[in-house]
Amino acid sequence: MSFEVPSYEFRELHFNQRSESDVAVVFHEQMAARKFALQAPLQTDLQFTLALEVPLQNPAPEARELPSVPSSGPTTVQLCDELQQGIDGFSQVWTAVCVGGPGTRLVLKIIQPSICRGILSDEYYEPWDLAHNEAWVYRHLPHYQGLLIPYFFGLSTIVTPCGEEAWVLVLEFIPGITVNSVADSASISDIRDFCARGVEAVQKFVHGGWSLRDIRPPNFILTGGPGARAVVIIDLFLSEPIKSTSDAKFIANDQPRSFFQQFVSCVYDVDEDIFEWAKKELPRFVWSPAPLDSGSEEDQAVDSESVA
Repeated sequence: MSFEVPSYEFRELHFNQRSESDVAVVFHEQMAARKFALQAPLQTDLQFTLALEVPLQNPAPEARELPSVPSSGPTTVQLCDELQQGIDGFSQVWTAVCVGGPGTRLVLKIIQPSICRGILSDEYYEPWDLAHNEAWVYRHLPHYQGLLIPYFFGLSTIVTPCGEEAWVLVLEFIPGITVNSVADSASISDIRDFCARGVEAVQKFVHGGWSLRDIRPPNFILTGGPGARAVVIIDLFLSEPIKSTSDAKFIANDQPRSFFQQFVSCVYDVDEDIFEWAKKELPRFVWSPAPLDSGSEEDQAVDSESVA
């Protein structure tokens, strides 16, 4: 595991977060801007011109085929379906197609400042940094694009219908089911397949020297048919390189465990025996609630092998 890639450097906030008066002013400005944004929202058939960056086809045999899009450069896209509204979240998410292109569906993650999570939140990040950090992460992970993560087609700016500037990340569209919906649309065997492949995907990402940080059910999609299934991680807003060996050891146990715990919370009503299955099929540190430092030497050995 390498620690050679430095983390993206988040900028200083544009206001003093410790000043009640500064926070009040900025919050009032955001809510006023949000009012106008909600009166003129994004909608189906809107068109924007984006500066696409077409990545290379991942050469791995199991990689997904690179979607067919126009060559790199200014490209007009048209919004199709809203996947995530994004109010008080990190982004609005839409599908889109290139106008005059082959009809390939893409995903647009639109970071519109007034719609983003408010500054009163404990998890406030500057919208500019959210957009640029995720783009930075994708550009450092070309070997994962088409495998663990979507292909990345660049970062652009747009002017939304209310006149507000926003940032747009353009990504491969991943068909499939999310952790949130798996209990409603899959068999027990498919649920467990999703669980095992999700744990494996998180382990691979971490083993590559990166921390996901934001492990939530909507951020994982099971795609592909029987014999060719894979779990794809679709949200890298807060991801970053792992900084040290001690961090790596903790993250290598904590993040797969976190995925498993959240996955189980979504499917337990349908699959009450998933813990018994996990005890036979998954490493102990994934399903065990015991912290790493309280485990036996045998448990520690299993934990270490999981990231080897």
